Amino acid sequence: MPSVKDLGKRLKSVTSTSKITKAMKMVAASKLRQAEVNMKAARPFASSMHGFLSEHITPAEDDAKPVSQTLLALSSDKGLCGGINSRVVKQVKIALDSATAEDRSIELLLVGSKARDGLMRSHSKRIGVSFDETYRGPVTFSLASFLAEEMLAKPADSYSILYNKFKSVISFDVTPLNFKSPEVLGGSGVMDDYEFEGNKEEVLNDMYQFNIACNLYGCILENVTSEQASRMTAMDSASTNASEMIAKLQLQYNRLRQAKITTELTEIVAGAESV
Repeated sequence: MPSVKDLGKRLKSVTSTSKITKAMKMVAASKLRQAEVNMKAARPFASSMHGFLSEHITPAEDDAKPVSQTLLALSSDKGLCGGINSRVVKQVKIALDSATAEDRSIELLLVGSKARDGLMRSHSKRIGVSFDETYRGPVTFSLASFLAEEMLAKPADSYSILYNKFKSVISFDVTPLNFKSPEVLGGSGVMDDYEFEGNKEEVLNDMYQFNIACNLYGCILENVTSEQASRMTAMDSASTNASEMIAKLQLQYNRLRQAKITTELTEIVAGAESV
């Protein structure tokens, strides 16, 4: 049975942890508001460009699976944000194992150190490039353009972005965004209704890269918003659990302390009576 001193130390430790989790919850809530504003402002920007090319570059359900694929998975650089990173890691593992079983190749690119850490033990040899400290500054279109350029530098039959799509503060799903290779825009009959100034193939190739960057920009903002929402929820749960533990420890501490005082008083009275 723990002593009064041990219970006092544990009570002090849990109280300090509760203060930290409450502070982290407030910080996450503040960051969530700004992240949600940025995400909602970027959604029309990303969807408008994707809608323009979607009928040509979005794979159909009955299309054959690509022989080669470049997969960019988005995670975070910091933990304490629930299971959003573990769900991304799980989907990446499923995709890699499925490709191996079907004799297909996947070039894997990771954004955020948490996805890399989750894959190091079982799939370290499959990791192509990992980008750490991506979120140290604000998410910008320049960052998305850089990642899109790195992504398209790996020739493949298809390209995919795996991210957490924000739905609400307590709901976000791991969502894949798939694209056919830019070669499909060079086929006959593609956008013949439009007039192009300059070489058509070069213009369409630039539009394809711009489309990838726009979608990637939106996906990063969605993932950042999901991260902050998940962290706020996790810290709220941790604070609630800490408060409940403090109440139990306080009750146990008071009972043990009272029992000790009662024992000492009994010994004093018994000693006085013997005299």
